[in-house]
Amino acid sequence: MRGSDFFIEVAKRPPFSKLHPKVGEFFKEYLAHEKVIAFGDRHVANTHFPPYPSAAFDSLAAHFDRLGEATQRRLYSVAFAVTNRCDFCCWHCYNAGRKEADVPFETMQRVVAELQELGAVMVTLTGGEPLLREDLEAIAGLFDARTCVIVGTTGAQLTRARANALRAAGVFAVGVSLDAAEAAEHDRLRGVPGAFAMALAALRTAGEAGLYPYVVSVATREFLARERFLPFMEFAREAGAREVHLLEPSATGRLAGRSDVLLSAAERSLMDSYQAEVAAREDLPILSSYSYLESSGAFGCGAGLTHLYIDGSGEVCPCQLVPVSFGNVAQEPLRAILDRMGCHFCKPRTSCIGRILRPHLPEGPLPTPREVSEALCARHLPKTHAIPRFFAVQSEARGAVGREELRAAYDRVHGDYDAFWLAEAGGPIEKLVAQLPLGAVRRAFEAGCGTGFGTALLARGLPPEGRLLAVDLSEGMIGEARRRVDGSSRIEFRTGDALAALESEGPFDLVFSSWVLGYIPLAPYFAAAARALRAGGLLAFVVHRENSPREPLEIFGELVAEDPSVLLKQVAFDFPRGVEHVRTEMNAAGLTIVRAWEGAITFRYGSAEAVLEHLLKSGAGTAFYDAIDPARRPVLEERFLRILAERQGGADSYCVVHDYVSCIARKA
Repeated sequence: MRGSDFFIEVAKRPPFSKLHPKVGEFFKEYLAHEKVIAFGDRHVANTHFPPYPSAAFDSLAAHFDRLGEATQRRLYSVAFAVTNRCDFCCWHCYNAGRKEADVPFETMQRVVAELQELGAVMVTLTGGEPLLREDLEAIAGLFDARTCVIVGTTGAQLTRARANALRAAGVFAVGVSLDAAEAAEHDRLRGVPGAFAMALAALRTAGEAGLYPYVVSVATREFLARERFLPFMEFAREAGAREVHLLEPSATGRLAGRSDVLLSAAERSLMDSYQAEVAAREDLPILSSYSYLESSGAFGCGAGLTHLYIDGSGEVCPCQLVPVSFGNVAQEPLRAILDRMGCHFCKPRTSCIGRILRPHLPEGPLPTPREVSEALCARHLPKTHAIPRFFAVQSEARGAVGREELRAAYDRVHGDYDAFWLAEAGGPIEKLVAQLPLGAVRRAFEAGCGTGFGTALLARGLPPEGRLLAVDLSEGMIGEARRRVDGSSRIEFRTGDALAALESEGPFDLVFSSWVLGYIPLAPYFAAAARALRAGGLLAFVVHRENSPREPLEIFGELVAEDPSVLLKQVAFDFPRGVEHVRTEMNAAGLTIVRAWEGAITFRYGSAEAVLEHLLKSGAGTAFYDAIDPARRPVLEERFLRILAERQGGADSYCVVHDYVSCIARKA
């Protein structure tokens, strides 16, 4: 599958459908130079990115907007050496000469927790030779599904039992070092007789265990010669590799001072051209390289900011190829080290910091100690510099559908809302309200009262002294609500921001909402409700599930993914994925679920046009529609209707299914 086709597939649903359209355009263009393969029930672009679908992939998409800023640091990738020990003597080893005392497992537990808190999506457990640690599987198992874990190895000691254990611990891939298609040449480069046979056996073993098997090769200028490179790609395929990842030789470690091994700009450009060529061929493995990923036109160098290296003795460096340490995780928290590092690595760069700093490294043991590292960076790293294209695009990606857009949308549809929405959506509200002990509620708050359907139900159940504060953004909706309750003295209506009112107007015995959460972000709302509720008070709501109604939203997502520029603003609401997602957010807010359930309501229409009218007049699709470039709406409408009709397959009834979550929770 071409990368551009893969983008359309993933961008039609959350979390990628929530990207700002400018960021979406960047990714579509970037992935056009990649190919994506199926691996089991998932798809892989390459080992720079987590497989899709996965929790790590969702984490990647959800935190794009926080990458690249030292002030709100989010890590992306970490090379985490679990040991510096190794039985090989590889000609290029960047880790040579480092201390061989391993970081204790107890420290590893803390560091892994810190890495996940900082958002690390891709973590490669490397070395040295990581398989020399008998507790490697236990270390891998410390990461949860938010992180894609890879093991990088020479292949020595990868038995079937260990491969099975690594997979059971959650490892996704194993990268095996392989530098030649000839045994003698690979053994020479790796300094161990039989290294070639070990590498090939490890590839087979990894694949048989269900791990994603790939090759890591050092791209010397001799290796990049076409008559050698393409046969190697074919050899890697026959050996069972699903990907070949190219590393450039670096003048550090065993190659310190060897500027002669560094690739020229033309040779790095050759790697990029090979990547494009291989991406167009289905008969070869994926080809990946930092040359493309870290180019100025893509993500650039994120060393010390979005990428880290932690060596086997705990020293924290900006990159595995930049031997300058800013502290040791065995001696202090990782975040303290990163705060120190953040003084020098504030923005991603268009050029490799290793090439800038390596000529200035002092003689003697590496990595340099903290004081020397800080002085080197202060003296030699430019304070001002260009930023890579992704981060330039990200900085320009402003404008999202928010409070004002929602207010305008609901002011427009308030007269049609009951007929096009509450005709079916009122049922879950009635079911929820019927389970609330309203007779004991003295003061209630309703967030997003809409046309007052839930408001009226709540007011009827309150005791004589009970009062209800109902808040909505839309004057039009508030007007409909007032007419529905016909001047009830128990209700105070207020036009404004429900979250702000909740923060300032407590305490309450009940906080209620129906079909409005998601437009109000979940975590801030739950936290505000927890603060506003009295002890023992209840939070109750019914909310759309994410990506619902699925079929219409995915058709819309496909159309946008084909050309993200049709959207003028980001559309990124925060609907829950299901009950467990709600439970996680509730626990974080200090609320306890009393009861939660999932359900669905179905609207039936006789034509695709009636479905579109439902989406626009019920509020379910209004904000999406308003974010489309007005000049392009007619064409997109026509295509939407045609696709919807085609998928209906000639049936005379169109079903629009809205999935929801209902919940009642209590404050302790």
